[in-house]
Amino acid sequence: MKKTIYTTASIAALLFAAPAFAQVQTQDSDIFQDGVNNSAVVDQTLGNEGISDIDQDGDDNVAEVTQSEEPANSGSPSFNVPANIATIDQDGDNSRARIEQNNTNPGGASNIASITQNSSYDPSSSGTDSTVPSGFGNNGRIIQDGEDNQSSITQDDSNPGGLTGAAAYNSQEGSGHRSTITQSQVGSAAELDPDSRIDVFQSGMDNTSIASQSRQNNSLTVTQSSVGNMSTATQFRQNNLGTVTQSGSDNTSTFYQDRNSEATVTQSGNSNTSDLDQNNGSFATVEQIGNNGQSSVTQTSVGNSAMVTQLAGSTFAVSEVTQNGTNGTVDVMQGGDGNQSFITQGGDFNTALVDQSGADSTSTITQGGSDNLADVTQGNGGNMSTVTQAGMNNTATVNQ
Repeated sequence: MKKTIYTTASIAALLFAAPAFAQVQTQDSDIFQDGVNNSAVVDQTLGNEGISDIDQDGDDNVAEVTQSEEPANSGSPSFNVPANIATIDQDGDNSRARIEQNNTNPGGASNIASITQNSSYDPSSSGTDSTVPSGFGNNGRIIQDGEDNQSSITQDDSNPGGLTGAAAYNSQEGSGHRSTITQSQVGSAAELDPDSRIDVFQSGMDNTSIASQSRQNNSLTVTQSSVGNMSTATQFRQNNLGTVTQSGSDNTSTFYQDRNSEATVTQSGNSNTSDLDQNNGSFATVEQIGNNGQSSVTQTSVGNSAMVTQLAGSTFAVSEVTQNGTNGTVDVMQGGDGNQSFITQGGDFNTALVDQSGADSTSTITQGGSDNLADVTQGNGGNMSTVTQAGMNNTATVNQ
């Protein structure tokens, strides 16, 4: 059993003389290790009242905490709350964790990071897979910069023999961010590989990300910049690929994938809302470049494709796409102000195309049957179009 512990707080405070101790305020470090090949490294440098708690129990665990504060803030009388708090709790198998925090404003709230990992994989149940990046277990990393950032990564395995090589990464720059990552393995048919991964990158101020994955072979990337964005992303089962990018301000994205789906949501405008729900084997792209837009895409069946674009300069655009059939195709492009599009597809292999510019136009398309095409183009303003198709091989073209 190997145990390596480095701290600059609880241990260093006892070893150094009083003059050296005065340069760095008291920091706490509480470490418990049990099992084999455990290693813990805690370095609280240039800090104020930093607190670190590491608890490891068994199987190749590695934990590392680095917390920092500017030297000029050492001993600040206005500093009443710890600048950095880090807690790592690992239980079993090949877990790894890393927390790095930096807070340059002692007057602000502290950086808080918490990683909890648990894995119940039984290597004797099957052969190992060397392609899993951290073995059969968990991985985690949190990096924060600025004040008032909080992040929590929780990984577990509720089905023995399920979770393999799950990885969660979070990076925060700026201040006031919130990030929560949860990975879990459920169900009796969980595969042994490959791994799932969540990446969350936050910059700017006051952005919030809530991300969760279940099952295997999921990939999710959330990137938030600017101010006041909110992202809630869930990948429920397996084989999903998702990307959420919020570079504008005050945007909200709700993102859900069941299985075998791919989707991208980009919000570069301001105050936009996107609601994406994919069930099985579908593709979707939502791009909101304008302001105050609303997009809703619901894909409940297999093989559907939806593209929604709300162009730069557009305001208060509304787009609702519901694909209940199979292999449907939707392409919506909206410019101008106050345009609305409502598309509902049933049946198979139906196609709906909508292009709206000008202002205050409304398009409604309802398709049943199969192999139908509806193509609606509305320019200028104040236009209204309603297309209903049933049966097979129908074509409707509207140009206003």
